[in-house]
Amino acid sequence: MIDETIINALKKLKIENIKKEHISKIGEGSWHTVYRIERQGEEDLALRVKKKTAYGHLQEYQESELITEYESTKIYYHYANACNDNLCPSYFDYYLDPSLVFTIESFMGKGTIQSLNQTEAFFTGEKAGYFFQEMHNQTPDIKGFGKLKWNGEKLEGSIQEEFERIWQDDNNFYISILDKLISSHLKFDVERITAKIDSIIEKRRNNPQKIALVNQDITPENIIMNTDYTAIIDPLPRLDFDVKYAGYFVFCYKFLLPAYSNAPRYRHNSYSQHAAKLSEIADGFIKGYTNHDVNQIEQIMNEYTLWVLLEAYEHLEVLNEENVSYQTLQQMGNKEMIKNRLILCLKQLESLCLDLE
Repeated sequence: MIDETIINALKKLKIENIKKEHISKIGEGSWHTVYRIERQGEEDLALRVKKKTAYGHLQEYQESELITEYESTKIYYHYANACNDNLCPSYFDYYLDPSLVFTIESFMGKGTIQSLNQTEAFFTGEKAGYFFQEMHNQTPDIKGFGKLKWNGEKLEGSIQEEFERIWQDDNNFYISILDKLISSHLKFDVERITAKIDSIIEKRRNNPQKIALVNQDITPENIIMNTDYTAIIDPLPRLDFDVKYAGYFVFCYKFLLPAYSNAPRYRHNSYSQHAAKLSEIADGFIKGYTNHDVNQIEQIMNEYTLWVLLEAYEHLEVLNEENVSYQTLQQMGNKEMIKNRLILCLKQLESLCLDLE
């Protein structure tokens, strides 16, 4: 059913003569409801309407944050399409008003992991790997590092420091969270994991990575997967290290998505049922990103290990909180689920640290 909000959005866009039967709801996330607008003789559009409430809270209208969010999407699409034409929407715009916030972009089609077999999943991952390798090789015209923010004129990184300090702070961070895990009540193979992490960081310190425009949200819901083409939508960009985020892709598809299958926010996605296909996507990604470069494969797997370490630490932090927020409960589950997933993280970490030299 098309409500008054959609009608108002179409009026703002000055799109006329669209029949209600040509507007269909195609998705709903935590922050937006998504509609497809079918048009004769012109490309179809995807309309994302910002929700008034998210995770049980009324969302205040904060224009600078909204501009940051949508300008970040716009610039990511720009750089992505420079690498691979039509990988992302070619048209994107947004409208901001306290009463109505929405984005409008080219509709990129349909395709889900459920529609792929394992061979197709591998090739989808391989195509993603080729793209992200190209994307990470670009030097974006955005100064700084970290979360993007709108300074009133353009986007910039929230951290404006010397590269060497940023790089070494990143390395030091992993050592600090390992120390916190060791000093906790948790039982795991401290000696093996410590030796592996120390080895990874020692190599990492002497091999600085490139700052790139990376995507923090590469879940299957935001990658159109089918046998004909692959497309990326609704990114969450930031400025960060290239191989680190290649490792993040592998971490998500090999471990994180199946591990979160029981969390309320992700339960309907049935990630655990498709774990084998998710793993094939990760394997294809490694091939596409590295072109069989052994050293780069090792780097990616080391970054994967560091992401598991971070995930374990974040679970420990939540368990140490007296009260868990509603948003965290939706995203991570209750404390029993979080405790069980922490154990899973530690087992995965031990598994990844078996290959000590």
